[in-house]
Amino acid sequence: MSEYILTENLHLGITPGGTYYAVQDNAEEPGRLFLHRLLQEPVTPLFTVDVACELSGYKKKRALEFVHWMQEAGLLQGLEQSESAPEETLERLLPQLLRTMSDEGRAILAESRGLYLGSAGFTHEAAEELAALSANLTAVYARHKELLHGNLGYRQRAWGLIDASGNSEVGFWPLYIGQNRFTLIIGGVPQFNQPGFKRLVWALEMRYGNTEIPV
Repeated sequence: MSEYILTENLHLGITPGGTYYAVQDNAEEPGRLFLHRLLQEPVTPLFTVDVACELSGYKKKRALEFVHWMQEAGLLQGLEQSESAPEETLERLLPQLLRTMSDEGRAILAESRGLYLGSAGFTHEAAEELAALSANLTAVYARHKELLHGNLGYRQRAWGLIDASGNSEVGFWPLYIGQNRFTLIIGGVPQFNQPGFKRLVWALEMRYGNTEIPV
């Protein structure tokens, strides 16, 4: 196994970039399915051939090549120490994690019906209105998906209020967890490339990865 970056004395961890790739779209792709399965583990598993086969659905050689490719792509990393999913309830966890999602400390997590699950830096009234707006934007995207994603080839699904410099003042970022769609509403510049984003998604995967929120 010397040709593979991940070895059997390392734990299989997901990077912030891998976390973003896993949840920014709901198209079923082998890499995305692998990462969702990994995020539903309460503790990062010690890397073995069996783990690679189980998470990828491939046989030994193909599974090892696939894990190697995902690490080369920056989606996975080998960890010397194991990591555990957040143990706190979402109600307690969300305010502190949402604060780290923005350079201004302002963020909201909304579910598909337009109700907010947690917020930081926004008033209750603003959080309610922005969460409701996120549901409307989801409906707009669904109506125009064939144009945006198909004809024009735009891969991103986020929406934003853009200033004259092209920077987003408020952005709406979809998070697909299992059969559920959440929206991360961020005031200011998003801060996705950091451990807090991974912890947020990991907590959502543990809570909702195999559960569908009633519509």
